[in-house]
Amino acid sequence: MRALLLSFTLLLSALAFPAHAQKQLPGLTEGTEYRYIEDGKPYRPSPGKVEVAEVFGYWCPHCAHFAPMLEKWKATMPANAQLVLVPALFDPNDAYARLFFIAEGANAVNATHASIFRAVHETGELPRKATIPQLTAYYARLPGVNAKAFAAAQADEATLQAKAANAREFQVRSDIPGTPSLVIAGKYLVLGNSFESMLDNARRVILAVAPAAKAKPKPVSARPAAKSRT
Repeated sequence: MRALLLSFTLLLSALAFPAHAQKQLPGLTEGTEYRYIEDGKPYRPSPGKVEVAEVFGYWCPHCAHFAPMLEKWKATMPANAQLVLVPALFDPNDAYARLFFIAEGANAVNATHASIFRAVHETGELPRKATIPQLTAYYARLPGVNAKAFAAAQADEATLQAKAANAREFQVRSDIPGTPSLVIAGKYLVLGNSFESMLDNARRVILAVAPAAKAKPKPVSARPAAKSRT
């Protein structure tokens, strides 16, 4: 009977361990490197990938400062990690968020993302509280934006509404305190006392969630050809 009770206790421990392990990441301390999100789930899950979701706002000066740092860090992410951008919707009528979804539908985010930050925070071409017509006109002038694809994405109201609802739900579910914020695998809000420490902690959380992850190999520069001594 004692052996049976011991086996039953071990079985219960084994069943409980995964949930505990998810909250207490090995080598990290909750409340220091990350905050665990109860009932959290990824924004846009992708099979075999650890999602790194950045909640940002084009109107946010901190996000503008963080964006080039995140882009540089992205190149060093573990191979099985994937960065996704989530426009903040503290205001459900945020024009910048809507135009981001339109650009996303037109496959133009890579061409427009940095440009929008510059227009708001460096050149002053766009106000922090821009209107949809102002943003539409600005996006239309940017290189890399296909006018036909952009117009089609802008007319697809059902998709725009669905994307906005998904982003808003993710933001509320993750209890996002402000921008920029990073959420790993939908479960871990990254903490840090600087942008550098946030990115360092993000990497540590990724590796704790998926220990087999490896850094992307850096490209090897080709050696210059030796000069002939003839």
